[in-house]
Amino acid sequence: MTRPPQLTIRVCHEDLLVMAGLVALIGQEPDFDVHAGPGPADIRHDVADVIVADYACALGLLAAAAAAGAAGTGPRIVVMTRRDKEGEVLQAIHGGVHGYLLQDANPFELMDAIRHVARGGSRYLCKRAAMLFESSPPRTWLTAREEDVLRFLVKGDCNKGIARKLDISANTVKAHVSRICEKLHASSRAQVAVKATQRGLVRA
Repeated sequence: MTRPPQLTIRVCHEDLLVMAGLVALIGQEPDFDVHAGPGPADIRHDVADVIVADYACALGLLAAAAAAGAAGTGPRIVVMTRRDKEGEVLQAIHGGVHGYLLQDANPFELMDAIRHVARGGSRYLCKRAAMLFESSPPRTWLTAREEDVLRFLVKGDCNKGIARKLDISANTVKAHVSRICEKLHASSRAQVAVKATQRGLVRA
């Protein structure tokens, strides 16, 4: 009997017990060759077909790939996490993850996600992530500079204060604030701060 071709899976998780559990679970599949740990620093040199990672590990891998000018190369990444706030989910999806599952996913869903992304399929998203992604058109996503402005705005800084910290003009800050208000459907700075906090759009 011919054995199915094996897929190489790497599990990367900050919680060692969770990582061990995922390795044991995924390793039960006859077509998966599973390894634990972060792998090489340069994702382009990782021999894994798919990396199953927690949120922090996934974003770290994507950032390292982008810094090396290798965004979009290397293994495909499936996130397993408790994080379900809009800003966190969209940051990961727009950052380049190929799958996004919450930790209450059942084992069959995880195996489906791994096989789906390994075959080069489109994103595999849990219901919560799919709903957020589909309901958030590209124009509502904040730019990196808008995120910078928003972070200080939420802390209560005025336009001149934000301008000094970011080394840009107060008029430029005002324009960014206006666009942020439009994207968040907010009518005031206070409303922006509340919505941004509730939706997880502000990174610490």
